[in-house]
Amino acid sequence: MMRARFALALLAGLVPLLANSAEAPAPKNAADRSELSVLTAEDESALIKTLKEQSPRDNAIEKAVKFLFTEQQKDGSIGKAPVYRTAMTGLAVMAMMAAGKTPDDPEHGAEIRRAINYVLSQMRDDGYFGHSDNSRMYGHGICTLMLTEAAGMTRDEVLERRLVEACKRAVKLILKAQAIQKPQGHQGGWRYEPNSTDSDLSLTGWQTMALRSAKNIGIEVPAAAIQSAVTYIRTVAHPEGGFAYQGQADHPVLRGIGLLALPVCGVYDAPELAKSTARMLADPPKWQGPWFYYRIYYSSVGMYQMGDEAWNRFYPVIDDLLINHQNADGSWPEPPGNTELSNYVQSPVYSTSMATLALAVHHHLLPIYQR
Repeated sequence: MMRARFALALLAGLVPLLANSAEAPAPKNAADRSELSVLTAEDESALIKTLKEQSPRDNAIEKAVKFLFTEQQKDGSIGKAPVYRTAMTGLAVMAMMAAGKTPDDPEHGAEIRRAINYVLSQMRDDGYFGHSDNSRMYGHGICTLMLTEAAGMTRDEVLERRLVEACKRAVKLILKAQAIQKPQGHQGGWRYEPNSTDSDLSLTGWQTMALRSAKNIGIEVPAAAIQSAVTYIRTVAHPEGGFAYQGQADHPVLRGIGLLALPVCGVYDAPELAKSTARMLADPPKWQGPWFYYRIYYSSVGMYQMGDEAWNRFYPVIDDLLINHQNADGSWPEPPGNTELSNYVQSPVYSTSMATLALAVHHHLLPIYQR
C-alpha cells in the first residue's frame, strides 16, 4: 500500500502543476532542493513558464486522451468495436491514468468511474474478466492490473475498498490458473484460459504485472507464485538476448515483456536483462511490421526499467515513431505490414491506448511502471 500511496502523493502534489507541462529535472540532493527556496522573482517566473510549456510528447498524450474520452459509450465502456469491449475499456482507463487522469480527477473523474463500473460489471462470479467479451486471460490480466492501479490512485476510501475486494477475487483466479498442472517448461506461466495446461510469455506478462500491482495495494500474493513466474520467464529467454513467445526463439515483439516482467518480480540484475537491452538498442522498433503497438508498448515500459543510460538512448525512437504518425483526432493508425487493428482488435482505442502508455511512461504516474 505504501508504494501506491507514494504514487498518490505524487499525483496530489505534482499533477496540477505538471500534467500539462514539459518535464523538468528534479533536484539531485538536499543542497539542490534548498536552492529552490532562494529563487528570484525572475527565476521563478521563468521556471513556471518552462513548466507550463508543453513538449510534443505532452501534446500527443493530451490529444490521445481526449480521443479516448470521445469513444466512451453510454454504458461506460470505451470503444465502438463489438470485440474485446471489457479489455479495451480497461486498457483505455490505464492510458488515462498514466496521463494523470485518476478517478478523483475534477474534470474527468466521473467518466473514469463509469468505465471502472463497466469493467466491474463484467466480472464473473469466480472473479474472471475475460469471459463476457472473449478477451480471455488477456482481458483478465489487463482489467485486474487497471483496477489495482486505480485502487492505489484514489483518495476515495469507499471506491478503494470496492476495488480491492474485486481484485482479491481476480487475483485468486490468476493464482489458481498458474497452479494448473503443466508440463515442464510451462510451469509458472499462463495461457489463454484459466484452465490452460501450457504457457506463453505474452499472457504471463499481463498476469505478472497484475500480481505485482495487487501486492502493492496490500493483496496477499505468495512469494512462491512470483518465484515460479520468474523461473518460467527465464526459460523463454534467448541465450544471446531477447525473449520467446514459447521455447527460446527470440521474438522482437516480446523483448520488452522480459525487460519489464523480471524487474516487476524483483529481479533487477540478471544477464538476461543486460543482453536483451543491448539487443533492443541495436534493433529498435520501426514504423512497420506485425504487432507494432504491442511491441512499442512493451518496448517502452520495459526499457524504462533498464535505467537512464539505456532509456535516454531509446525513448527518442519511440517519440519519433508515435508523435510523427498520430492522427489529427488524437488516435493512431495501422502501420504498413501490421494487422492488429484490421484483423484482431478492430478499434483505434487499442492503438491509442498502447501508444499513450508508451509515451506516458516518462511521467511515471502508474505505480506499476515506476522504477
